[in-house]
Amino acid sequence: MLFRKSLIQELSWMALAVFAVLLLLVLTTQIVRLLGEASVGALASSAVWAMMGFAAIRYLPVLMSLMLFISVLAVLTRLWRDHEMVIWFASGRSIKNFIRPVLEFVLPIVVLIAVLSLFGWPWALGRGQEFRDKSMARQETTQVAPGVFRESAGADRVYFVENFSGDAKSGQNVFVQLKKDREISVILAERGGLFLDSDGTRWLWLGHGRSYKGVPGQRDFETLRFERAQLRVDTTDRPVSSPGTQAMASLALLGSKDLEQQAELAWRVALPVSALILALAAIPLAFFNPRGGRAFNLLFAIVLYFLYYNCININQAWIADGRVPVWLGMWPLHLIAASVTAGLFVWRSRLRMG
Repeated sequence: MLFRKSLIQELSWMALAVFAVLLLLVLTTQIVRLLGEASVGALASSAVWAMMGFAAIRYLPVLMSLMLFISVLAVLTRLWRDHEMVIWFASGRSIKNFIRPVLEFVLPIVVLIAVLSLFGWPWALGRGQEFRDKSMARQETTQVAPGVFRESAGADRVYFVENFSGDAKSGQNVFVQLKKDREISVILAERGGLFLDSDGTRWLWLGHGRSYKGVPGQRDFETLRFERAQLRVDTTDRPVSSPGTQAMASLALLGSKDLEQQAELAWRVALPVSALILALAAIPLAFFNPRGGRAFNLLFAIVLYFLYYNCININQAWIADGRVPVWLGMWPLHLIAASVTAGLFVWRSRLRMG
């Protein structure tokens, strides 16, 4: 009873501390990104805090999985470092006796991860996109910052609008400069405005303008007149699953035959399964050898964690592309991870006996 109680209590306190740090890091990253979007008019400033809340809900399954792994690894590593493991082993305990108390601590959180990944993730993504669209629809004129040059994050685009009408959601005398390698394109239009397509991609529409394209210092510039044109503002890579698929309910994905949607469902199921396997793998990975250096076991464990997580993302892409059958899904990957975990327990037990 003392063994179980002390271990679960220390795991709980460590989990709270780790979760607070991870959540703070994620929220800090998100607030910087959202404020950047608000500064260029991609997001209404009044929606920043609400969008950060939706983003926090989306990241909770991944954060909790990492929290479980780090907590078990840190607590058991401390037991090895402070020679408490030697005391427990001398009293008749073995490395396998740690499985039950760790499972008692881990299983409730794994169930919560399953609920969040299957239901909380799509709900937060769908409501977040809906809230973003509504806030953009009613944003005020001051958020467009007319008369100010705006540079993209990659410093390859410059935007300028002389004035802006909030009622018409358009501006006048629009200037756009695009830079690619040595070539520069300059677009001048009488009117322009922003809009979002069905995939959530941001576009700039332009009306009655001219385009000049060429290399500075040379005379052979190309000139083009147009009545209406569209320019994609967002240049980030497209995710494996589209925003529409990511926002779909898990029950709807279950009955779908679309490969992308099946890949999304496999990814959601993989989060709680991988969290459980990794939490158990942290028990033998926490072995601490003072003669082998303090950071070696931690480095190996962290590499193993991110390797597993990256393989899940790669497998998701393969399912979406049809390279992996839907019925097979990610279960071979989980089976390999479980086999490696079992092998680590066998290795750790033999090491102690030796």
